[in-house]
This record gives sequence, C-alpha cells and structure tokens, in this order.
Amino acid sequence: MTIQRFCLLFLFVTGIHIAFAQIINTERGDSITHKKLDVIEIPGASANEIVKLNKIEKSMLTKAQLAQLLKPSYSRLGLIDSLFNLEANINYNIYNKRHLVNKRSYWNQRLEQINSIEENINAELRKVENNIASVNTIENRWHFIAQSRNPNLTDSVVDSSIRRVLDKSGVILNQLKTLSRELLLAQDKAISQSSAISSLQESIYQRINDEEDNLFVRNKLHFKEILNAQQYISAVAVFKKNVQIEGHLLSDYMNDNRDILFLHLLVLISGMLIFRQMNRAVIQKESGTVSSYHQMQFNKLLSAYKSTAFVLIIWLTVWFFPNQPLLFKDIIRVIICIPLSILLYRLVERRLFISIILLFTLVVVQVIINLFPPNHMIFKLFLLLASIIEFAVLVYVYRYAVKRRFRSNLMASITKRILLIATVAVGIILVLGLFGYVVLAELMVNVILTNTFSISLLFVSMLIVNGSIEHLFDNHRFKQFKVVKHYGTDLKKRLILLVTIIAQLMALFIILMSLNIDEQVTSFITGIITYDFNIGSISFSIGRLIMLVVILYLSILLSNIIKVLLEEDILNKTKLGQGLPHTIALLAKYALITIGITLAISTAGIPTTSLTVLIGAFGVGIGFGLQNIFNNLVSGLILLFERPIKINDIVEVGQLLGRVKSIGIRSSIVRTFDGA
Repeated sequence: MTIQRFCLLFLFVTGIHIAFAQIINTERGDSITHKKLDVIEIPGASANEIVKLNKIEKSMLTKAQLAQLLKPSYSRLGLIDSLFNLEANINYNIYNKRHLVNKRSYWNQRLEQINSIEENINAELRKVENNIASVNTIENRWHFIAQSRNPNLTDSVVDSSIRRVLDKSGVILNQLKTLSRELLLAQDKAISQSSAISSLQESIYQRINDEEDNLFVRNKLHFKEILNAQQYISAVAVFKKNVQIEGHLLSDYMNDNRDILFLHLLVLISGMLIFRQMNRAVIQKESGTVSSYHQMQFNKLLSAYKSTAFVLIIWLTVWFFPNQPLLFKDIIRVIICIPLSILLYRLVERRLFISIILLFTLVVVQVIINLFPPNHMIFKLFLLLASIIEFAVLVYVYRYAVKRRFRSNLMASITKRILLIATVAVGIILVLGLFGYVVLAELMVNVILTNTFSISLLFVSMLIVNGSIEHLFDNHRFKQFKVVKHYGTDLKKRLILLVTIIAQLMALFIILMSLNIDEQVTSFITGIITYDFNIGSISFSIGRLIMLVVILYLSILLSNIIKVLLEEDILNKTKLGQGLPHTIALLAKYALITIGITLAISTAGIPTTSLTVLIGAFGVGIGFGLQNIFNNLVSGLILLFERPIKINDIVEVGQLLGRVKSIGIRSSIVRTFDGA
C-alpha cells in the first residue's frame, strides 16, 4: 500500500512539474515575441530600430540598380524569346543528325544562360525576403508596443518615437514589396522560357533518336545525277548557307566563352615553355645513358616540342568548353591533325604512317562535306570514296600486322582479330552502300575515321604522359629525395601502368561511343558492379569490394611514402631531437593506415554495429591467445611516446651490448658491435 501511494505521489508531482514547465516556456516565448518596454526605454529602443531599418534600406537595390540588374537579363531573355519564336515554326524533319546536334548544343547554351539569370534573380529575391521578414518583425513588435501602452498616459516624445519607427518600417516594407514584384516578374519570365526551351529540346532529342533508328533505311542511288550540273549549283548555295549559320553559332559560342578561351591559350603557352625546357634537358643529357621504351619515344616527341604541347594540351583543355557546337569540334579536330601527323611521323614506320595520313585526310575532307546537304550526291560520293579508301587501308594494315612481330602474343592475336573484323565489316557495308544503305555507310565511315583519329591521339598522349613521368623520376634534382630512392622505381612503374590502363579503357569507350552502344554497355557494367549480394544481414556489391581493396592498397602505399618523406626528407632537416623524426613519421604512418581502414569500411558499407560485435569477439580470443604480441604492441607505443630510448642509443640487453637501429610499434632492432 505504501508503494502504491508513493507511485501516485510521484506521478502527481511529475505532472505538476511538466505543466508548470510548459507554462514557464510559454511565458518565456511570449516575453521574447512581445516584450514590453518601459516608457523611458522607448526612445532609445526606437533609435536602435531606426539604425537597423537604415541598414536594411541601404542594402536594398535602388530603382537604378534594379534596372541595371534586370536590363541585361531582359535583353537576353527578349533575344532568346525572339529566337525561340523563329525556331518554333521550323520543321525538324528536314534536318539531318548533324544539324540536330548543333541545334541541341545551341539551345543548351541558351538554357544555361537562362538558368544563370534565374540564379541571379533568386539570390536577390532571397535577400529581399529576408529583409521583408526582418522589417515585419520590427513592425509587429512596435505595433504591440503601441497597443500595450496605457491610453490615458500620453507623451509626445514616446508617441513620436513609436510613430517614427512604424512610418519608417512601412515605407521600407512597401519598397521591398515593389522590389519583390519586379524580381518575381523577371523570374516568371525566365522560368516560362526555361520550360519552353526544355520542351523544344525534348523534340530535338526525339528527332535525333529517330535519325539513329533509321540505320537500315534504304535510299535508292541515282548515279545519273552525277552529271546534273543544276544540283551542284543548289548544293553550293546550301553549303554557303550552312557555313553562315554554323559560323554565326560558332561566333556566339566563342563570345560566350571568352574567359575559357583566354585560359586555354595561357595553358597552351605555358605547356610549350615546359616542353621546351624538357627538350633542352634531354639534349644536354649524356648520349650514353640507357633509356626505356617510353623515354626513347618521349625524346622523339620532344624534338617537336611545340607539336607535343599542342596535341596534349589542346585535347585535354578543350573539355572545359561546355556544349560545343559541331563546327567547333570539327575545327579542333582539323587543328590537332596537323601536329599529330608530325608526331606520328617520328613514331611509326613510313608504310603505316601513309595509311594514317590517308585517313586523316578523309577526316579533314569530312568536315567540309558535312556542310553540304545530307542526301546530296556529293555527300553520297564522299561516303563511297571514303569506304573504298578505308577498305584498302584496312587490308594493307591487316597484312602489315600479320607480318609484324609483337612483344605479346595476346596483343598480336587481339590486334589481328580486330583488324580482320573491321576489314570484313567495311567490305560488307561498302557493298550495302552501293545498294542504297547510305545511313549505314555513313555510320561505318564515321566509326573508322573517329577511331583512327581518337586512338592515334590517345596513343601519342599516353607516350607523352608516360615519358613525362619517366623524365620526372630520372631528374637528378628529384632523385635527391630519399623517398624517390626508396619508392621511385616502383612508383614510376605503377604510374605508367595506371596511365596505360586508363588510355586503353578510354580507347574502348571511344569505340563503343562511335557505335552508339556506350550507354547500353556502361549501364550493364554499372548494374553488375552495383548489384547487392545479401548474406544474412550483410549486404555488399562488387563495386564496394573493389573500392575496399583500392582504398586499403592506396592507404598502405601512401603511408609508407609519407613516412619516408617525413622522416628522411623533411623532419631530419629540422632541429628536432634525436629519434623524434622517426617517432612522428611512424605515428603519421599508422594514423594514415587507420584513416584508410575506416574510410574503406565506410565505403564498402559494412555495418559498424556488426563489426563492433565481431571485433569484441575476436578481442576476447586474441586477449587469451596472443598476449605476448599485444604486450609487445603496447610496449612499442610506450617506447614511441615516452621515448626512453632513441635511435643510435647504445643499450644493454642481458649480456648483449648494441646500438638501436629502429623502433617499431611491434618490434625494435638492436645491432651488436660484432654485427649480430
């Protein structure tokens, strides 16, 4: 009975306490929202509020500033609107894929401009909304102060102070609302245009997909049209019109990206200076020095350092240009063909070089032919001629590959099979092209030319990057670092292998992209990598396991490199005590490994709760079975932190006397004076 009374009393007291706390919190909230002021405090408080309102007023956009902000936006939106009205009446069925891709790139640029305008307007709207909220808070507070005053007590100073705050807040609030309406009108116009352009882009995307689906559509060839002079006159007129249209698009594009173009030129000039300096270093190097394959090829490339810098930097930095028009891409391709041919002349045999030059010539001619009408006889004749040249070149290269000796039998087998498949495919499509399968012939011509240019570019770029890596690691100044002496050779091999693998994967992706099957293949591989396997409560995927291994490998490799770098290259040059650099470097190594393990576990998605239980279970077993090892680990930590002994100290262990060579977390090494 006593226990029941105690429980009831406890619940009653707890309920009263909670109710009382809620009342206090409510009163506190009311006091914060509606704080009453004494009459004597009102003039000073009003002065402070006027200062706040003045700051808000100064931060507001004036009419002139608002007009200056919205004028370029309205002019840009008006121009885009007029262009859109013209575009809405165009029948896209008369355009080929090239023109449609150009249209898509053009309207992507316009959409980015509208999004930029919208972001600027949204930023100003957020400022205005924050100011409106602040002014509303001030106005509501002073309305409450005015209403809470005793009507029988009048004071001209107090009333004037209250009225001045309310008048000021009312004026500013009206200005802010007017400003907000102007910005909302501009925002609404930008949003409506963005929606309209997105709808237009969907129709363009649909037409591009329709063009890609018409791969096996047959068009009859009328060879008698070759002698019709009138069609050539009309084709030239269309060619001039297309040059004018695409030139106008290119001009607009370059004006919109002037900053990126300037940065592009700056990087190009810097790259030329760097490669010129490398060329001088190679010339000054002793001729008897034995070089590796990559270094020998890199030395050949450096003899034309301007072309080397041009090829590498142009295609690496051209990706910074967004939504590139096709004419821009074509011009870049033609520009790169010239220095790329100069470099390939130094790298490949003359017979193979002639074949590459023939295909590069077709790349240049194709840029011009693409500006003619897509179904014109000139375009069809080019496809026929290009197919014949490609077939002849592939037959010649295949015979060359059969006679040539490769370092790897696997690489020889793969190369010969790919060349044989490509030769047979071009031969078949050449015959089909004669029967009117123009779209299929166009695809095959583009595949061969695109892959020849891209793989040649990747091959030269890979040699440049790998040669630069070897040049860096062989530099005598770089070799002065102890970390390079310990890990330089191994790290150089791994970096070269990584660059080679990346280049091969990029080449494979380019081939898939030219065949229009890149999305299907990448989605299939992504699905396999990201597929979750469930074992009990644990879920994992192949991608996570790969990331786990990669992160662990990199953390161990980097920790070893940083340990040597800290201990032998940085801290040894400071005035730290003897043995302290070793301690700091070793602790940094273990810290990096710990971070790497933690990051790997989190990336792999391993549940930490299950892992904690597992570690606890292992800890019990380890505590009994591996006591000596853990004693050594604890002793090693004590030696590292307390430092009772240091490296190069002379110690006596039992009857042995020796010098400390290294101190580790699990074991230390002492060398006796007789070498034991």
